[in-house]
Amino acid sequence: MKFWTHRNNGTVYESPRQVMNGLLEDRGLLDEDSVYRFLQPRLRDLSDPCRLPDMDRAVKLVDEALRLNEPILVFSDYDVDGMSSGALLYRFLVEMGGDVDVIIPKRFTEGYGLSIPALERAIEPKKPKLFFCLDCGTTNYDEVNWLKEQGIPVIILDHHELAEKEPPAEAFVNPQRGERDHDLATVGLVFKFCHAFLKTLGQPDQFDLKAHLDLVALGTISDLVPLRGDNRILVHYGLKQLAETHHIGLQELMKVAGVKNKPVPSTVGFLLGPRLNASGRLTSAKEGWRLLTTQDSNKARSLALSLDQLNRQRQKVEQDVYAEAREKVDSFSEDDPLGCVVVSSRDWHQGVIGIVASRLQRLRYRPAIVISIDEEGRGKGSGRSIKGCSLMDALRDCREHLQGFGGHAMAAGLEIEESSIEDFTRAINDWFLEHVDDSVFKESLTIDVQLPGRLLVPELAKELNKMEPFGQSNAAPVFSVENVEVVGKPRHFGKNHVRFRGEAEGMRFDVVAFGMCQGGMPARKFDLAGHWEMDSYTKEPCFRVMDWRW
Repeated sequence: MKFWTHRNNGTVYESPRQVMNGLLEDRGLLDEDSVYRFLQPRLRDLSDPCRLPDMDRAVKLVDEALRLNEPILVFSDYDVDGMSSGALLYRFLVEMGGDVDVIIPKRFTEGYGLSIPALERAIEPKKPKLFFCLDCGTTNYDEVNWLKEQGIPVIILDHHELAEKEPPAEAFVNPQRGERDHDLATVGLVFKFCHAFLKTLGQPDQFDLKAHLDLVALGTISDLVPLRGDNRILVHYGLKQLAETHHIGLQELMKVAGVKNKPVPSTVGFLLGPRLNASGRLTSAKEGWRLLTTQDSNKARSLALSLDQLNRQRQKVEQDVYAEAREKVDSFSEDDPLGCVVVSSRDWHQGVIGIVASRLQRLRYRPAIVISIDEEGRGKGSGRSIKGCSLMDALRDCREHLQGFGGHAMAAGLEIEESSIEDFTRAINDWFLEHVDDSVFKESLTIDVQLPGRLLVPELAKELNKMEPFGQSNAAPVFSVENVEVVGKPRHFGKNHVRFRGEAEGMRFDVVAFGMCQGGMPARKFDLAGHWEMDSYTKEPCFRVMDWRW
């Protein structure tokens, strides 16, 4: 049970329309035009791609390379944002007549992002005349300089936080360098580059960007960037495109993942994204990239089945690592204040430590870092944080213990020597305890609206649909309903899940609670907190429980 806080404590709503108006105001939508733009996203409202820093230089470099038929190499990260970025840029450059190859680093031997071994492998067979860095490069001054010394111009399309020293790229397109568009994932930046190229050179019909918005939605949702501004527009149309995708690989992936309903962000987050990521976590991310670029239906089917099997293997490995990591966490002394969970082992698979860090963060509601150590004593760590705790700020102040680091406030990676882990653990734990107020570590649930039972009607659920897609910075509204009673016999299913009919203020409604029955069902009147939505399976309104109390 979480601590409940109420955003609009005391506000009484009398109709679904009043509820909607209040929710829109909470999102800062105070005039008719902003409300219309939010509820009716339009592609023509996308910001000007040429406004991004160095975008004009990137377009010019690529135009020259294409006109001279010079080889172009695309180097992309191994997560879903990297794969979808690489797939979109590859498709675009090939359609433009380019001589293009794609390289994805090997997670276990070359590490994250640019590294000299990865670069040597990349340029060995054919030295490119132009080198794209996708979803990496921002913090790689030395590696970009190495490419420059080889006489290879570099274009960086990346959205990660800036380092103190900018890489010496010919074009460094990172929204963090500008005043706007900070929220874009890298696949969004690739979309912007393609748009800028077509717009600048007056070739708007040469490549159908709209037909590839499914790739943009895939990477944007998977990278957990805020779904506001351009991202909201791109994901809104990208999910529509995903429902009728012409990409054979995505068609087959949705089949093996059992996607039968209209795609929503959770379709990507829980069904498609993990299967694509499984290739990069256990073997080679190139499999995921091949799935997103193949035009062979038999190959697409084979790749989709392979990714599905890899995902099952990933789930088993993850469970084993999490069990061991949790044992370590449970052994921590209750008397010692805990600002950050840090655990490490030589026995943990490096490909799942990010997922395990996420689970530990939820378990203890603290920033969590999980470190996998190789046989030579080199550690690779992955961290996940909570609201109000910036991992990047903490890592910057603890950099003396690290070999390298990078990422975002909420998620970051690091490299560390095994001999430094103990000192690093102490330093980062002390940093969070010193810089973060104790209240941040108390898990709470913010209630947007205390909803009278009489307003649990289909009309409200349908109105709320207009606020989708929900995600980062546009979370599905959380409602509380007081004095609920169970009507009839609850139906238990799966692992600790239950469906039942509830009643409040004479209104009866369907309720589903996933994973909420470890301690049993409420035996008397109780309060619910959660989402009022149209159930994707029953197609009827349903209250999806996040928490309950009695």
